Amino acid sequence: MNPKAQVLITGVGLKPINYVFTDLITGQPSHTQIQVYDQYFKANIGTACAYELAMAGFRVHLVSRSEENLVRVKKCIEHHSAEAVVDYTSCDLNNEEKITQLVNSIGDDLPLYWVQSVGLGGGTVKVKDDNPYLLIEDIPSELVEAELTVLKNTITLMQKLLPRFRKQKETRICIISSMSAIRSVISGSMHMAAKGAISRFANAAMLELAKDRIFITDIRPGGVDTGMYDSEIVQKTVSKISSTYGYDWGHEGIRLMPPSAVGKMVVSVLTSEAHITSVNMVARGQWPHEGS
Repeated sequence: MNPKAQVLITGVGLKPINYVFTDLITGQPSHTQIQVYDQYFKANIGTACAYELAMAGFRVHLVSRSEENLVRVKKCIEHHSAEAVVDYTSCDLNNEEKITQLVNSIGDDLPLYWVQSVGLGGGTVKVKDDNPYLLIEDIPSELVEAELTVLKNTITLMQKLLPRFRKQKETRICIISSMSAIRSVISGSMHMAAKGAISRFANAAMLELAKDRIFITDIRPGGVDTGMYDSEIVQKTVSKISSTYGYDWGHEGIRLMPPSAVGKMVVSVLTSEAHITSVNMVARGQWPHEGS
């Protein structure tokens, strides 16, 4: 296999399967399962993107703070494709010096693309109970800092990568934000504000950098079955939110899309003859609202 390009993918992670959600149409589990030897995990968006891109012929460079998870994902990808080329770097994206080392370590034999999928569930930042959905009076300073850290890390990594991107004939970037960037919900003020900031950054950068043949896509998934919704606290909160849109998720079950759906969309964006500027996507049966 001759790779088309290499793709830097941040936020690669796995979580244990603590709850099984099902697809509205098929009734099958809605998570993307990763098997390493006799252990099974839920892939997050970064992991699913890495898998789908590797299967599509890209060389992938995985980034996470957890080297253990990076090794697991690498083994899984290579098990499914002996021709896959998978590199990885354990890196704390809160450390600017480490980011510089990461960027300098990537070879220049192929064009470099970038998928930025860092989020609260990716391991870079943590929130209590994995729950970002809190009423205004319950928002702790730790959640504010965690949410804004994702934006900070995105900007810092972009700054470090730009000199290389500007030398390339073409660069493609997918910034995974969220449908929370364009629709608000009760208990979501901080989460929506942070996702909106990342989405607006992506759009502003898209306008600023297109002249340099750097083509950015803002991908906005709704709820994704990454393990973040497995806890009872998050499920109860999201079920209450769903009722404001006329859904009874407390009875019907929460509807989430598999991370593989996002991964397949990223492949489409990075291989399209067009510059796809943004994508909104939600699970079948999840509220399809695109505005507050």
